[in-house]
Amino acid sequence: MSRSQSLRATARPSLLAVMLAMMLPGAVLAQSEPDELTGVISASAATKISLAVPPVVANPGTRAADAAELTQVLRGDLSFSGWFALLTPEGEARIPEGKYADATAWRSVGASYLLTVGLRPKKDGVIFEVRVVETGGGEALLHKKWGGVLPKDLRRLAHAASDKIVLALTGNPGIAQTRIAFVSRRAERDKEVFLMDYDGARVRRLTNTGTINLAPAWSPDGRRLTFLSYLARKPSIYLLSDDGDVTTLHPAGGELNSAPDFAPGADQLVFSSDRDGNSEIYLYDLSRNSETRLTRHPGIDTAPCWAPSGREIAFTSDRSGTPQIYIMSADGSSVRRLSWEGRYNESAAWSPDGGRLAFVSRIKGRFEIVIHDLSSGEEKIITSGRGNKENPRWAPDGRHLVFASNQSGMYSIYTIRDDGTQQRRLTRGMPSWTPDWSPLSR
Repeated sequence: MSRSQSLRATARPSLLAVMLAMMLPGAVLAQSEPDELTGVISASAATKISLAVPPVVANPGTRAADAAELTQVLRGDLSFSGWFALLTPEGEARIPEGKYADATAWRSVGASYLLTVGLRPKKDGVIFEVRVVETGGGEALLHKKWGGVLPKDLRRLAHAASDKIVLALTGNPGIAQTRIAFVSRRAERDKEVFLMDYDGARVRRLTNTGTINLAPAWSPDGRRLTFLSYLARKPSIYLLSDDGDVTTLHPAGGELNSAPDFAPGADQLVFSSDRDGNSEIYLYDLSRNSETRLTRHPGIDTAPCWAPSGREIAFTSDRSGTPQIYIMSADGSSVRRLSWEGRYNESAAWSPDGGRLAFVSRIKGRFEIVIHDLSSGEEKIITSGRGNKENPRWAPDGRHLVFASNQSGMYSIYTIRDDGTQQRRLTRGMPSWTPDWSPLSR
């Protein structure tokens, strides 16, 4: 196989209440009218949909700052999705302000669809209305309206609107309402778990332990996070639910329990432990509070990652002499080596469709992100340049990844397209590591 360089147990929650600065926020939106979704347009990744996105106009009784924020969030979401070629009055310079809602005018400059956003005053807030029309015949493909919206909710609702636009025009779910969990240092020796919107906005703290917390990982339904914490002076596995409950798991011994990952059904975890004198992979059944050892080898086995099918687990092992990526069946049988290029490969992450694995490989002294296609065996290196790129994790759309890198001099969280384009930095100010991207909102 060759690589091609592309653009390239349970404790009572009261004992751990100090850990919570806030609960995982739910996805509760303002009251809205039913969707009017009259058509779905299929699109390929190769051909972007031409979409006109004029600025939101602040009508009398609404704030210009709110209109500007809506414009910025909607354009950012739709551009980031990778599905659209956005046309704007600023870029086209041929659409006067009075013609922003004129589908025919936008058709003349190449737009296939027009997004219009209305922001009108209401006694208990504002009315936020989104409409997508086909510029040729004026057919409305999407009409969505939220009433009684407070200014603090507009960003969240703009993300919701973006996801509906992506679905209406592509048939694929959007990811604008997803979130990213990560670890950041806010004091000299502490590492706490934080949460942010997928675009880096609205950062909020989830733990406040005054100790080291590591490796947050989402449950498949997005309602729980598992992570490691040194709260009990040695690394233990914790579960944090969206209603604020904290559960401590008690693996049977070992000084180093690490790298938990949820099974697709969310009723099991895999993790590594050194309880038998060597790091091995274990299965923890949450419903039965029982464990099963999956690997038995004198090499170090760690960093397990469950396949979306639930039938296989990828992990890192040095049983061949250097760290490499291996795959085994969910019961620990049929172990086989996946990575053969390079002497140091680790931190595997399975794509949502189960067809690819992302991992990091040491190349010319730096860690870069590699994507391995399981059908063809082809590998592509999607990062380059200064600094290490570590801990890649997939977005639920299978088109983006999140990772940590010190390319700016300090470890920060970044996102990137699976083809190596559109890299952007999300965190600043304090070092950040080990991100994980939430599943789609439900």
